[in-house]
Amino acid sequence: MGIAKLAELIKEEAPDAVRPASLEQYRGQVIALDASVAVYQFRTAMPQIVNRHGQNISPLQGLFFRTLHLLEKGIKPVFVFDGKPPELKQRVLSKRAAVSGAGKGTAESDVPARLPKRDSETLLSHLGVPYIQAPAEAEATCAALVRSGHAWCAATEDMDALPFGAVRLLRHLTVKNSHLEEISLPVVLQKLGMTQEQFVDLCILLGCDYCNKIQGLGPKKALKLLQHHGSIEQVLQNISRERHPVPDSWCLEETRQLFLQPEVTDPGQVALEWKEPDEEGLVRFLAHEKCMKESRVRGRMKKWRDARLKLSEPHCSVSKAKRRPREAKHTMTDFFPAQKRPNKVRRRNSVVPHPPASQRDRDGKAGVRAAGGG
Repeated sequence: MGIAKLAELIKEEAPDAVRPASLEQYRGQVIALDASVAVYQFRTAMPQIVNRHGQNISPLQGLFFRTLHLLEKGIKPVFVFDGKPPELKQRVLSKRAAVSGAGKGTAESDVPARLPKRDSETLLSHLGVPYIQAPAEAEATCAALVRSGHAWCAATEDMDALPFGAVRLLRHLTVKNSHLEEISLPVVLQKLGMTQEQFVDLCILLGCDYCNKIQGLGPKKALKLLQHHGSIEQVLQNISRERHPVPDSWCLEETRQLFLQPEVTDPGQVALEWKEPDEEGLVRFLAHEKCMKESRVRGRMKKWRDARLKLSEPHCSVSKAKRRPREAKHTMTDFFPAQKRPNKVRRRNSVVPHPPASQRDRDGKAGVRAAGGG
């Protein structure tokens, strides 16, 4: 669920905080991805591919292709897996489980019919891509990686990443990647005139996964009230409790603390390392164990190798382009230096000497006398 209508509110009230993006802009950057959201996208967007063991391997195949696509673009992905969901989230998980028929609200029912975590980890290990096990919400650890500088942005559809403190949020990282957008949290706060604590209060009023919302407060009204009064407590003192009743057992302070001080993996204890993909390991896992076509696995790896070779070509072409103008800017003196010209004159003088002016004068007078003049 994330934060209800937060994306729409930001686009209306702080449009400067949202900008279109392309994967090429993130070349060389680390992107922290919410693994459960990514896998859920594959399951809902891709048709089922059931292998001979009765396993739906479409999410696994999607994760394989998506990760290689990011690597081809020169991006360094790190996937973050959900841990145990907070107690405050059990209410939402129970509702989701009831709708999906998945049973009780547990970590496994947070995303319906998710890809087994063990398979995801095995695939990422063979791809040489690091992954992190979060103690609680994955988007909270993604935000911590961004705040600490270990990652440039968090990639997830869950707007919770912003109240968790993700400085930059990348959305719509889908198969086509044609409508990517980046949201800047500092610009959001500046345009809304809020602190991070007030922004968290806004997200609580809009509706989140950890507590019920106050009835009758729409996004724009909630924003105006918070901008004017500064906190939820002050808002409650200036609205009609009959028109806007507070939910029973409203865990306001607990929800605030969950957003502002979430349980996360310590970024300082994380060693992010990207290794060369193990093609034979991928073939054994995807083709022999999960029954993907081996030709498809090897063909995709060949495409990745070809793309990797091209990653350095822009730098080569740019450097060559810079060198060529310098080599082409030759003048005639580069080929015929000025100091060589006198040498050529002297060589011509040795063949046809030119007498000095005084000698030419004497020769002229002698010629006149010989002709009988003066």
